[in-house]
Amino acid sequence: MITIISHQNIARHTALYLSQFRLRHQEFIERQNYNVKTLHGMEFDEYDTLASVYVVYSEDGQEALGCSRLTPTDKGCMLADHWPELVTDKTLLNAPDIWEGTRFCINSHLPAATRQVICRQISLAYLEFGLANNVSQIIGLMPTLILRTVFERSGISLERLGPAQAIGAHARIQAASIRITAQQLEQARRKTGLAGLTQPDECFVDYFEAGRQKAA
Repeated sequence: MITIISHQNIARHTALYLSQFRLRHQEFIERQNYNVKTLHGMEFDEYDTLASVYVVYSEDGQEALGCSRLTPTDKGCMLADHWPELVTDKTLLNAPDIWEGTRFCINSHLPAATRQVICRQISLAYLEFGLANNVSQIIGLMPTLILRTVFERSGISLERLGPAQAIGAHARIQAASIRITAQQLEQARRKTGLAGLTQPDECFVDYFEAGRQKAA
């Protein structure tokens, strides 16, 4: 199941919230040797702030098997700070209705078929969360292979934002955007057969301007 964790409900999901940092440690530091901060077997960086929202997949509500982080770009943007040359239109990097997806990972010890299901659920949860919060786009930087296999094979259309480039161990990394529309979500639901992944009472984050406008 998918759980959306924000500053509003961390107290209800403490174990799951901490578990996704341990999963990130396993997948980014132990497996891929990222040079980022750690604490007691958990990975974190400067973008883990109160503005961030976490999309977490678990089977029991306690152990994270997949996760991703979403942050409004005007509250912090990894692309803007580290790889702005990979985005042609720089206005995308600082806007309250454009969010950035980062730290997308799945437990690599799981069977391939299970990992695919989790990937699809997190990808569609992006769209459900975005629609609930008046998000216009979710942008991010990923290997081109992942863009195709995770998002486009789930029926989600992407717009490439700039040139592909070799970064670290990856031969081709590229910034891309997901337009958040009801049509996009319906297309992905038809492709995957998935629907209603997020909990409406926990999906709406009401402290952003877009959310206040929607609530009004």
